[in-house]
Amino acid sequence: MLHRLRICLCAAVLVCLFSLPAQAAAQRIVSLAPFLTDMVQLLGAGDRLVGVLDDGQLSPELAQVPRIGAYQTLSAESIVAQRPDLVLAWTSGNPSELLQRLRSWHIQVVEFDPQSLADIASATQALGELLGQAAQAEQVLSDYHQRLQALAPPAGQLPKRVFIQLWDNPLYTVAGGQLVSDALQHCGAQNVFAELPGLAPQVGREGVLAANPDIIIALADQAVSAQPWLDDWRRFPQLKAVADERLYVLASDQLVRPTPRVVEGVAKLCALVTAPH
Repeated sequence: MLHRLRICLCAAVLVCLFSLPAQAAAQRIVSLAPFLTDMVQLLGAGDRLVGVLDDGQLSPELAQVPRIGAYQTLSAESIVAQRPDLVLAWTSGNPSELLQRLRSWHIQVVEFDPQSLADIASATQALGELLGQAAQAEQVLSDYHQRLQALAPPAGQLPKRVFIQLWDNPLYTVAGGQLVSDALQHCGAQNVFAELPGLAPQVGREGVLAANPDIIIALADQAVSAQPWLDDWRRFPQLKAVADERLYVLASDQLVRPTPRVVEGVAKLCALVTAPH
């Protein structure tokens, strides 16, 4: 799950344009990250996908699209075999050596690496222009911004201090530069480990006890049962989150793919943060 979070958990958009003329929209697209595959579909260009990275959660609409491997099994040859005129890549999740090799063969490679809610908007706009789907991107972003605005907390509300738990033994959390931490801030909450470096740092149980969060949220995918993690915190009744019964499990799937659909996960996160107790 940590590996998925690290590679799904994705700073500014980096765009590197190569061989195609500016006016030519790509017709044969290979996507090297699930969130980019989602974005292409969201922008109405899914019929141009000729190769996708397989994370085991692809939509049924992509059943006939060739799989070009998983994160650990990507090869330049399998990508080139699809004859792409555009490869969409994830800066944090795809090997730089692989991307450089593709470019050496004069294949257009465009990298994205959104790490915040604002980055998602920038990536959506950039990808819409790249695919010749600027109007569709504008519609998507209009809905995205409206829904985010509706989730903004009222002015003057004291922020709740939140510990996000990604794993139990050892304990991992999210740092301030990570998308989930940015979503917490949008909900009017404070990540108790926002100052730590990296994206998913390891912390000690003593550190959590010292931080004494108001809320503990276990973020886990469908393959992991996180309830035992929360039950273990009940051994520490001095924790404010335990005393106030503010221990929650939240499915990570809607919060780890940086597309405009992340707003659905942000809404669930905000609901937990603002829930009465």
